[in-house]
Amino acid sequence: MIPKSIAEEFDQCIKCGLCQATCPVFKDLLLEKFNPRGKIQLARYYSQGKLDLSDHYRDIFAKCLLCGACVVTCPSGVDLNKVFVSMREEITTKRGLHPKMEEVVRSLLVNHNISDEDNAERGGWRDFLKDLPEHMYQKDRAEVVYFVGCVASFFPMAQTIPQNLVRILESADVDFTILAGEEWCCGFPLIGAGVPEKAREMAEHNLAKVRELGAKKVVFSCPSCYRTWHEYYETDLELFHSTQLIERLIKDGAIRLGEVKATVTYHDPCDLGRNGGVYDAPRQILKSIPGITLVELENNRAQSVCCGGGGNLEMVDSGLTGTVAQNKIEEIKRTGAKTVVTSCQQCIRTIKGRARRQKADLTVYEITELVLQAISRG
Repeated sequence: MIPKSIAEEFDQCIKCGLCQATCPVFKDLLLEKFNPRGKIQLARYYSQGKLDLSDHYRDIFAKCLLCGACVVTCPSGVDLNKVFVSMREEITTKRGLHPKMEEVVRSLLVNHNISDEDNAERGGWRDFLKDLPEHMYQKDRAEVVYFVGCVASFFPMAQTIPQNLVRILESADVDFTILAGEEWCCGFPLIGAGVPEKAREMAEHNLAKVRELGAKKVVFSCPSCYRTWHEYYETDLELFHSTQLIERLIKDGAIRLGEVKATVTYHDPCDLGRNGGVYDAPRQILKSIPGITLVELENNRAQSVCCGGGGNLEMVDSGLTGTVAQNKIEEIKRTGAKTVVTSCQQCIRTIKGRARRQKADLTVYEITELVLQAISRG
Protein backbone atom coordinates (compact mmCIF):
# COMPACT_ATOMS: atom_id res chain seq x y z
CA MET A 1 0.00 0.00 0.00
CA ILE A 2 0.95 3.64 -0.45
CA PRO A 3 2.76 4.88 2.70
CA LYS A 4 0.73 7.26 4.85
CA SER A 5 3.32 10.00 4.39
CA ILE A 6 2.79 9.80 0.62
CA ALA A 7 -1.00 9.62 0.85
CA GLU A 8 -0.97 12.82 2.91
CA GLU A 9 0.50 14.61 -0.12
CA PHE A 10 -2.74 13.96 -2.05
CA ASP A 11 -4.77 16.14 0.28
CA GLN A 12 -2.43 19.08 -0.25
CA CYS A 13 -3.27 19.25 -3.96
CA ILE A 14 -5.82 22.01 -4.59
CA LYS A 15 -6.33 20.98 -8.24
CA CYS A 16 -5.25 24.42 -9.48
CA GLY A 17 -3.69 23.04 -12.65
CA LEU A 18 -0.59 25.23 -12.61
CA CYS A 19 1.52 22.10 -13.03
CA GLN A 20 0.14 21.46 -16.50
CA ALA A 21 1.80 24.64 -17.76
CA THR A 22 5.26 23.29 -16.89
CA CYS A 23 4.92 19.54 -17.60
CA PRO A 24 6.80 18.68 -20.84
CA VAL A 25 4.86 15.41 -21.23
CA PHE A 26 1.44 17.01 -20.84
CA LYS A 27 2.34 19.73 -23.36
CA ASP A 28 2.68 17.01 -25.97
CA LEU A 29 -0.01 14.48 -24.94
CA LEU A 30 -2.64 17.03 -23.80
CA LEU A 31 -4.62 14.54 -21.73
CA GLU A 32 -5.50 15.14 -18.09
CA LYS A 33 -4.30 11.70 -17.02
CA PHE A 34 -0.75 12.64 -18.10
CA ASN A 35 -0.90 15.95 -16.27
CA PRO A 36 0.68 15.88 -12.76
CA ARG A 37 -2.70 16.94 -11.36
CA GLY A 38 -4.36 14.03 -13.13
CA LYS A 39 -1.82 11.56 -11.83
CA ILE A 40 -2.35 12.85 -8.29
CA GLN A 41 -6.08 12.21 -8.62
CA LEU A 42 -5.47 8.68 -9.90
CA ALA A 43 -3.14 8.03 -6.98
CA ARG A 44 -5.75 9.37 -4.55
CA TYR A 45 -8.48 7.16 -6.03
CA TYR A 46 -6.20 4.14 -5.72
CA SER A 47 -5.39 4.91 -2.07
CA GLN A 48 -9.12 5.16 -1.37
CA GLY A 49 -9.80 1.78 -2.96
CA LYS A 50 -11.69 3.35 -5.88
CA LEU A 51 -9.24 2.34 -8.59
CA ASP A 52 -7.88 -1.05 -9.60
CA LEU A 53 -4.37 -0.87 -10.98
CA SER A 54 -3.94 -2.14 -14.52
CA ASP A 55 -1.35 -2.11 -17.28
CA HIS A 56 -3.04 1.05 -18.54
CA TYR A 57 -2.22 2.92 -15.34
CA ARG A 58 1.28 1.47 -15.30
CA ASP A 59 1.80 3.13 -18.68
CA ILE A 60 0.41 6.45 -17.47
CA PHE A 61 2.80 6.66 -14.52
CA ALA A 62 5.70 5.46 -16.70
CA LYS A 63 5.20 8.46 -19.01
CA CYS A 64 6.77 10.92 -16.61
CA LEU A 65 10.26 12.42 -16.76
CA LEU A 66 10.50 12.80 -12.96
CA CYS A 67 11.99 16.16 -13.89
CA GLY A 68 10.45 18.01 -10.94
CA ALA A 69 9.08 20.96 -12.94
CA CYS A 70 5.68 20.37 -11.38
CA VAL A 71 7.19 20.28 -7.89
CA VAL A 72 8.67 23.79 -8.04
CA THR A 73 5.47 25.11 -9.65
CA CYS A 74 3.02 23.63 -7.13
CA PRO A 75 1.77 26.44 -4.81
CA SER A 76 0.67 23.84 -2.25
CA GLY A 77 4.10 22.26 -1.92
CA VAL A 78 3.09 18.75 -3.01
CA ASP A 79 6.15 16.54 -3.50
CA LEU A 80 4.87 15.13 -6.77
CA ASN A 81 8.11 13.34 -7.64
CA LYS A 82 7.89 11.36 -4.42
CA VAL A 83 4.27 10.46 -5.16
CA PHE A 84 5.01 9.32 -8.71
CA VAL A 85 8.01 7.20 -7.69
CA SER A 86 5.92 5.63 -4.93
CA MET A 87 3.14 4.84 -7.40
CA ARG A 88 5.61 3.20 -9.77
CA GLU A 89 6.75 1.01 -6.90
CA GLU A 90 3.16 0.15 -5.96
CA ILE A 91 2.22 -0.71 -9.54
CA THR A 92 5.33 -2.82 -10.02
CA THR A 93 4.57 -4.70 -6.80
CA LYS A 94 1.00 -5.40 -7.91
CA ARG A 95 1.40 -5.79 -11.69
CA GLY A 96 5.08 -6.43 -12.30
CA LEU A 97 7.63 -4.40 -14.20
CA HIS A 98 6.67 -2.33 -17.20
CA PRO A 99 7.44 -4.68 -20.15
CA LYS A 100 9.87 -2.18 -21.64
CA MET A 101 11.82 -2.02 -18.37
CA GLU A 102 12.28 -5.76 -17.92
CA GLU A 103 15.46 -6.06 -20.01
CA VAL A 104 17.07 -3.00 -18.42
CA VAL A 105 16.35 -4.23 -14.90
CA ARG A 106 17.69 -7.68 -15.79
CA SER A 107 20.91 -6.09 -17.07
CA LEU A 108 21.26 -4.01 -13.92
CA LEU A 109 20.88 -7.03 -11.67
CA VAL A 110 23.16 -9.28 -13.73
CA ASN A 111 25.71 -6.89 -15.25
CA HIS A 112 25.34 -3.91 -12.88
CA ASN A 113 24.95 -1.47 -15.77
CA ILE A 114 22.14 -0.32 -18.07
CA SER A 115 23.91 -1.34 -21.28
CA ASP A 116 23.77 -5.13 -20.95
CA GLU A 117 27.54 -5.27 -21.36
CA ASP A 118 30.28 -6.89 -19.33
CA ASN A 119 30.85 -4.48 -16.46
CA ALA A 120 34.58 -5.12 -16.72
CA GLU A 121 34.41 -2.88 -19.79
CA ARG A 122 33.20 0.09 -17.74
CA GLY A 123 36.61 1.72 -18.02
CA GLY A 124 36.83 1.21 -21.77
CA TRP A 125 36.60 4.97 -22.44
CA ARG A 126 40.26 5.18 -21.43
CA ASP A 127 41.27 3.28 -24.58
CA PHE A 128 40.84 6.47 -26.61
CA LEU A 129 43.15 8.58 -24.44
CA LYS A 130 46.77 9.23 -25.32
CA ASP A 131 49.59 9.26 -22.76
CA LEU A 132 47.68 7.32 -20.12
CA PRO A 133 49.53 7.17 -16.79
CA GLU A 134 50.75 3.74 -15.77
CA HIS A 135 48.00 3.39 -13.15
CA MET A 136 45.32 4.24 -15.79
CA TYR A 137 43.52 6.29 -13.11
CA GLN A 138 43.06 3.22 -10.89
CA LYS A 139 44.93 3.58 -7.63
CA ASP A 140 44.98 1.56 -4.43
CA ARG A 141 44.40 4.72 -2.37
CA ALA A 142 43.14 8.19 -3.28
CA GLU A 143 41.48 11.21 -1.70
CA VAL A 144 38.79 11.47 -4.38
CA VAL A 145 36.83 8.81 -6.27
CA TYR A 146 35.45 9.80 -9.66
CA PHE A 147 32.16 7.94 -10.07
CA VAL A 148 31.68 7.91 -13.85
CA GLY A 149 28.16 6.44 -14.24
CA CYS A 150 26.69 4.05 -16.79
CA VAL A 151 25.92 6.41 -19.67
CA ALA A 152 29.35 8.07 -19.80
CA SER A 153 31.03 4.69 -19.39
CA PHE A 154 29.28 2.84 -22.21
CA PHE A 155 27.66 5.29 -24.66
CA PRO A 156 30.16 6.61 -27.26
CA MET A 157 28.48 10.02 -27.52
CA ALA A 158 29.06 10.60 -23.80
CA GLN A 159 32.47 8.97 -23.33
CA THR A 160 34.24 12.26 -24.00
CA ILE A 161 32.96 13.45 -20.60
CA PRO A 162 35.15 11.17 -18.44
CA GLN A 163 37.98 11.61 -20.94
CA ASN A 164 37.79 15.37 -20.44
CA LEU A 165 37.27 15.29 -16.68
CA VAL A 166 40.24 13.06 -15.87
CA ARG A 167 42.47 15.41 -17.89
CA ILE A 168 41.09 18.39 -15.98
CA LEU A 169 41.62 16.72 -12.59
CA GLU A 170 45.09 15.61 -13.68
CA SER A 171 46.03 19.16 -14.71
CA ALA A 172 44.98 20.42 -11.26
CA ASP A 173 46.97 17.70 -9.43
CA VAL A 174 43.85 16.23 -7.82
CA ASP A 175 44.54 12.90 -6.11
CA PHE A 176 41.76 10.83 -7.63
CA THR A 177 40.93 7.35 -8.82
CA ILE A 178 38.15 5.59 -10.67
CA LEU A 179 36.49 2.29 -9.77
CA ALA A 180 36.33 1.04 -13.38
CA GLY A 181 34.79 -2.47 -13.38
CA GLU A 182 34.20 -2.28 -9.62
CA GLU A 183 31.77 0.60 -10.13
CA TRP A 184 28.12 -0.48 -10.28
CA CYS A 185 25.15 1.55 -11.46
CA CYS A 186 24.09 4.06 -8.82
CA GLY A 187 20.64 2.44 -8.76
CA PHE A 188 18.56 5.35 -10.04
CA PRO A 189 17.05 3.42 -12.99
CA LEU A 190 15.89 0.75 -10.54
CA ILE A 191 14.23 3.37 -8.34
CA GLY A 192 12.52 4.82 -11.41
CA ALA A 193 11.44 1.33 -12.51
CA GLY A 194 9.61 0.78 -9.23
CA VAL A 195 12.07 -1.63 -7.57
CA PRO A 196 13.99 0.59 -5.11
CA GLU A 197 14.85 -2.39 -2.89
CA LYS A 198 17.05 -3.69 -5.71
CA ALA A 199 18.97 -0.40 -5.69
CA ARG A 200 20.12 -0.97 -2.10
CA GLU A 201 22.51 -3.69 -3.26
CA MET A 202 24.08 -1.22 -5.69
CA ALA A 203 24.45 1.41 -2.98
CA GLU A 204 26.03 -0.96 -0.47
CA HIS A 205 28.51 -2.23 -3.05
CA ASN A 206 29.55 1.24 -4.24
CA LEU A 207 29.96 2.60 -0.72
CA ALA A 208 32.10 -0.39 0.26
CA LYS A 209 34.39 0.06 -2.75
CA VAL A 210 34.90 3.76 -2.00
CA ARG A 211 35.70 3.01 1.65
CA GLU A 212 38.28 0.40 0.60
CA LEU A 213 40.21 3.16 -1.15
CA GLY A 214 40.22 5.42 1.89
CA ALA A 215 38.59 8.21 -0.10
CA LYS A 216 36.85 11.11 1.60
CA LYS A 217 35.20 12.62 -1.46
CA VAL A 218 33.25 11.40 -4.47
CA VAL A 219 32.83 13.45 -7.63
CA PHE A 220 30.16 12.80 -10.26
CA SER A 221 29.77 14.04 -13.83
CA CYS A 222 26.30 12.42 -13.92
CA PRO A 223 23.65 14.54 -12.14
CA SER A 224 21.41 11.50 -11.58
CA CYS A 225 24.22 9.63 -9.83
CA TYR A 226 24.92 12.76 -7.79
CA ARG A 227 21.25 13.04 -6.84
CA THR A 228 20.91 9.34 -6.03
CA TRP A 229 23.93 9.32 -3.72
CA HIS A 230 22.59 12.40 -1.92
CA GLU A 231 19.05 11.10 -1.51
CA TYR A 232 19.42 7.33 -1.16
CA TYR A 233 22.95 6.61 0.08
CA GLU A 234 23.60 6.99 3.77
CA THR A 235 27.14 8.32 3.93
CA ASP A 236 29.30 11.05 5.46
CA LEU A 237 31.44 11.25 2.33
CA GLU A 238 31.70 14.67 0.66
CA LEU A 239 29.75 14.52 -2.60
CA PHE A 240 30.45 16.90 -5.48
CA HIS A 241 29.17 17.31 -8.98
CA SER A 242 32.05 17.90 -11.37
CA THR A 243 31.01 21.54 -11.86
CA GLN A 244 31.26 22.19 -8.13
CA LEU A 245 34.75 20.73 -7.96
CA ILE A 246 35.93 22.51 -11.12
CA GLU A 247 34.58 25.83 -9.82
CA ARG A 248 36.56 25.31 -6.61
CA LEU A 249 39.72 24.45 -8.54
CA ILE A 250 39.36 27.62 -10.62
CA LYS A 251 38.86 29.77 -7.50
CA ASP A 252 41.89 28.17 -5.84
CA GLY A 253 44.05 28.88 -8.88
CA ALA A 254 44.68 25.20 -9.61
CA ILE A 255 43.29 25.67 -13.12
CA ARG A 256 44.31 28.41 -15.54
CA LEU A 257 41.90 29.22 -18.33
CA GLY A 258 42.72 30.75 -21.68
CA GLU A 259 40.37 32.46 -24.10
CA VAL A 260 37.59 30.60 -25.89
CA LYS A 261 35.50 32.94 -28.02
CA ALA A 262 31.88 31.82 -28.16
CA THR A 263 28.34 32.93 -27.43
CA VAL A 264 26.60 30.13 -25.57
CA THR A 265 23.43 29.35 -23.70
CA TYR A 266 23.29 26.98 -20.74
CA HIS A 267 20.75 24.20 -20.18
CA ASP A 268 20.18 23.30 -16.52
CA PRO A 269 19.90 19.50 -16.18
CA CYS A 270 16.91 18.56 -14.03
CA ASP A 271 18.79 16.39 -11.55
CA LEU A 272 21.63 18.88 -11.16
CA GLY A 273 19.60 22.08 -10.98
CA ARG A 274 15.98 21.68 -9.92
CA ASN A 275 16.47 18.35 -8.12
CA GLY A 276 20.04 18.93 -6.94
CA GLY A 277 20.14 22.66 -6.21
CA VAL A 278 23.29 23.31 -8.28
CA TYR A 279 22.76 26.36 -10.49
CA ASP A 280 25.67 28.72 -9.87
CA ALA A 281 28.72 26.47 -10.26
CA PRO A 282 28.37 25.82 -14.02
CA ARG A 283 27.58 29.49 -14.67
CA GLN A 284 30.60 30.62 -12.66
CA ILE A 285 32.77 28.27 -14.71
CA LEU A 286 31.48 29.74 -17.97
CA LYS A 287 31.99 33.28 -16.69
CA SER A 288 35.56 32.37 -15.71
CA ILE A 289 36.49 31.49 -19.29
CA PRO A 290 37.69 34.60 -21.15
CA GLY A 291 35.77 35.17 -24.36
CA ILE A 292 32.59 33.33 -23.37
CA THR A 293 29.31 35.26 -23.58
CA LEU A 294 26.44 33.58 -21.76
CA VAL A 295 22.87 34.12 -22.96
CA GLU A 296 20.26 32.62 -20.67
CA LEU A 297 17.40 30.48 -21.94
CA GLU A 298 13.88 31.83 -21.47
CA ASN A 299 13.29 29.01 -18.95
CA ASN A 300 16.35 28.61 -16.78
CA ARG A 301 17.43 27.51 -13.32
CA ALA A 302 14.39 26.09 -11.47
CA GLN A 303 12.16 26.72 -14.50
CA SER A 304 14.44 24.83 -16.89
CA VAL A 305 12.57 22.56 -19.31
CA CYS A 306 13.67 18.92 -19.35
CA CYS A 307 15.59 17.63 -22.39
CA GLY A 308 13.38 14.52 -22.49
CA GLY A 309 15.99 12.06 -21.24
CA GLY A 310 14.88 11.63 -17.63
CA GLY A 311 12.73 9.28 -15.57
CA ASN A 312 13.40 6.18 -17.73
CA LEU A 313 11.04 7.71 -20.33
CA GLU A 314 13.40 7.03 -23.23
CA MET A 315 13.16 3.29 -22.52
CA VAL A 316 9.35 3.38 -22.37
CA ASP A 317 8.51 5.85 -25.16
CA SER A 318 11.48 7.04 -27.24
CA GLY A 319 9.15 8.95 -29.57
CA LEU A 320 7.88 11.08 -26.70
CA THR A 321 11.47 11.70 -25.59
CA GLY A 322 12.25 12.89 -29.10
CA THR A 323 9.34 15.34 -29.11
CA VAL A 324 10.36 16.81 -25.76
CA ALA A 325 13.97 17.12 -27.00
CA GLN A 326 12.75 18.93 -30.13
CA ASN A 327 10.87 21.43 -27.98
CA LYS A 328 14.06 21.98 -26.02
CA ILE A 329 16.02 22.64 -29.22
CA GLU A 330 13.42 25.15 -30.38
CA GLU A 331 13.81 27.03 -27.09
CA ILE A 332 17.59 27.02 -27.50
CA LYS A 333 17.28 28.41 -31.01
CA ARG A 334 15.21 31.33 -29.74
CA THR A 335 18.21 32.62 -27.76
CA GLY A 336 20.12 33.23 -30.98
CA ALA A 337 23.08 31.24 -29.64
CA LYS A 338 24.53 28.56 -31.90
CA THR A 339 26.06 26.68 -28.97
CA VAL A 340 24.38 25.13 -25.94
CA VAL A 341 26.35 23.94 -22.93
CA THR A 342 25.09 21.52 -20.30
CA SER A 343 26.48 19.43 -17.43
CA CYS A 344 24.82 16.06 -17.96
CA GLN A 345 25.67 13.07 -20.12
CA GLN A 346 22.01 12.21 -20.74
CA CYS A 347 21.21 15.77 -21.82
CA ILE A 348 24.16 15.52 -24.23
CA ARG A 349 22.80 12.29 -25.71
CA THR A 350 19.24 13.58 -25.97
CA ILE A 351 19.87 17.09 -27.30
CA LYS A 352 22.84 16.27 -29.53
CA GLY A 353 21.17 13.13 -30.86
CA ARG A 354 18.00 15.01 -31.77
CA ALA A 355 19.97 17.91 -33.28
CA ARG A 356 21.89 15.52 -35.51
CA ARG A 357 18.75 13.76 -36.71
CA GLN A 358 17.11 17.09 -37.48
CA LYS A 359 20.35 18.48 -38.97
CA ALA A 360 19.97 21.48 -36.71
CA ASP A 361 22.63 24.19 -36.79
CA LEU A 362 23.53 23.67 -33.16
CA THR A 363 26.76 22.79 -31.34
CA VAL A 364 26.21 20.87 -28.10
CA TYR A 365 28.96 20.87 -25.45
CA GLU A 366 29.23 19.19 -22.10
CA ILE A 367 30.88 21.81 -19.92
CA THR A 368 34.12 19.86 -19.38
CA GLU A 369 34.82 20.09 -23.11
CA LEU A 370 34.91 23.90 -22.94
CA VAL A 371 36.97 23.83 -19.75
CA LEU A 372 39.56 21.54 -21.35
CA GLN A 373 39.71 23.81 -24.39
CA ALA A 374 40.32 26.77 -22.11
CA ILE A 375 43.03 24.93 -20.14
CA SER A 376 44.86 24.07 -23.36
CA ARG A 377 44.97 27.80 -24.17
CA GLY A 378 45.81 28.95 -20.67
